Amino acid sequence: MHLTLSPGRTTRKAAHARTASQPSPYQHQHHPALARLDGGVRELRSWTVSSSGSVAADGSSGLALVEAVLAALGVVLELPHAVAALHGGEAAACDRALDGFLVLADAYGTFESALLALRESVVEARGGARRGDGATVVAALRAYRRTEKELCRLAAAMRQASRPAADATGNDVGYVVAEAAAAIAAASEAIFLGCAAMSPDMLSISKTASSKNWLSRLHVMPAAKKVLPETAMAAAAELERLEECFGELESESEKVFRRLLQSRVSLLNIHNPL
Repeated sequence: MHLTLSPGRTTRKAAHARTASQPSPYQHQHHPALARLDGGVRELRSWTVSSSGSVAADGSSGLALVEAVLAALGVVLELPHAVAALHGGEAAACDRALDGFLVLADAYGTFESALLALRESVVEARGGARRGDGATVVAALRAYRRTEKELCRLAAAMRQASRPAADATGNDVGYVVAEAAAAIAAASEAIFLGCAAMSPDMLSISKTASSKNWLSRLHVMPAAKKVLPETAMAAAAELERLEECFGELESESEKVFRRLLQSRVSLLNIHNPL
């Protein structure tokens, strides 16, 4: 984990909301690429509002929408008038965008590492449960909880990044880029918190463990001496489901990470043309 920031979990829906009926400040620019980006940003913000506060946001659908926004942004950053604007009178906006997309790329690099850690913890817990190795099960669950806390800190960083620059206006390309970055950060907060909320049933899984000291550190009740077969099967099925889910999220987050790097490369090329 290479991005550590102050924790925070509270999501303010009002800060993320842009209703479908609210007109876009750049709708008067009729280029199809801008229209696609506008629609993608509005759809992403709608998803964010509907997902915020839920027990576990549908991370895969959120990541797909983030990737769609980044794809549309990539097309916009190839438009001659957008390149000219960001290289000329809106150079400061280009600088801010470079910083903003660096934060987002760093966050998704950390997110990929967190997903890998969660999946590895689940694999370890499954193996320990299958062997009846209580120490391995509980150690894996402890590692899982540490990663959950890291995801919450990462979400707090995205809450800060979701605030676009106050000096951006609705009539410039810098605003378009800032709006896209802010919408991505806001959605990312919901995605990261949703993943952190995908905790396995600690009590059921820990019933395969025999060490009461380890169990007390997990804040769960000591396990019964005899594990019922149906309990063990349910715990194994839940861990298998989580493993598959984290694998899918890894694949989707990798696509987003690549798109973020591409966006930053485009901005760097605009900032420092050959």
